[in-house]
Amino acid sequence: GEAFRRTLPGTLDTDGDATTVPMKTPPPSPVLPAAAVVLAFVAMAVANYLVTDNNLGAVKFTNTEIAHTHPVYGLPIGWAFAIWGIIYTLEGLFVVYQALPFQRFGGLREPSYAKIRGPVLALFAANSAWLFLFGYEVYWASQVVILVYDALLFVVLRRLDVNQLSSRRSAASKLAAAAFSANASWVTVASCLGIQVVLLDEGWLPSPDFAIGLLVVAVAVACAATFEYSDPVYAAVAAWALGGIIANQADASEFGCKSQICPACLAAAIPICSRDDTSARDGRPNGFAPLDCDSYTESSPDECVVAKSASVVGWAYAGIGCVAFALAAGLVRGYLRRQAEKRAPRPQPPFLEDVPSTPASGDSP
Repeated sequence: GEAFRRTLPGTLDTDGDATTVPMKTPPPSPVLPAAAVVLAFVAMAVANYLVTDNNLGAVKFTNTEIAHTHPVYGLPIGWAFAIWGIIYTLEGLFVVYQALPFQRFGGLREPSYAKIRGPVLALFAANSAWLFLFGYEVYWASQVVILVYDALLFVVLRRLDVNQLSSRRSAASKLAAAAFSANASWVTVASCLGIQVVLLDEGWLPSPDFAIGLLVVAVAVACAATFEYSDPVYAAVAAWALGGIIANQADASEFGCKSQICPACLAAAIPICSRDDTSARDGRPNGFAPLDCDSYTESSPDECVVAKSASVVGWAYAGIGCVAFALAAGLVRGYLRRQAEKRAPRPQPPFLEDVPSTPASGDSP
């Protein structure tokens, strides 16, 4: 529509008439987008509940059952997935705050939130879609969706563009950045994990070297994000994920063992459980029919058919070190930036820069 025009008191043009300054069309109301974000988050929470128990009938297999029957080298140990509780809590705080209309303690009209509500809606929808695709073993489609999901998370972080040590970013912006950086950090590692699950389902358990290559990618992304945004949240979640991978390769872990594979196979008829092992690589089976899980009991002697990898452990430790170094460098950079912000004058709002100056009394045009 046409731009509104405003008369500025005391501002005259050369003819003595009041000067008018064009004003931008007011932004659309944020109420509907904010409500949509709330509904999308609730739908995502419901989807997560539905896929945790296959007795509910929402999916064929739970994430846990698929993880236990697809022991790939990029898989963190079970307790590491508890990080989702923190991620969803942070996102829940953002979702509630961005919908509050209060002038002082509400984020409904927070400018930074207006820029991210669209991609946030899309990534919540992608999360929900991935849960069902993965639970029905539509692995290739689920992999495409999780990559889109991950990309949307980085779109949000880029639009927020929050350095956690900046003095010129609001607490509301930093809350949103913390929530979605935690999510992005984990989902980047999960995307690398998903590639390995897809390949195992196709009949090839990726080698430790293949998993290490993917870890290098995830660590490189973590280092870049941690340094750019001086972001301890991204760094902490990345280190947590790498620590989970290390723990899953420990001698005491049931990774790739009959005691973990067979209970999942007995609970659900996952195709890989009845598939013959045709792999030519020792310690890297592509099917678990030889385990004869139908006769398995808790008192059965355990057998680990997937070899653990010391090289994966070593590279994961190196990755934690790289992320820690990137965080230290990012915090130093953020501190120096904060000091520079304190010394520099704050930029004027754009509408003030556009206002023509009033001619001094007695000046001729």
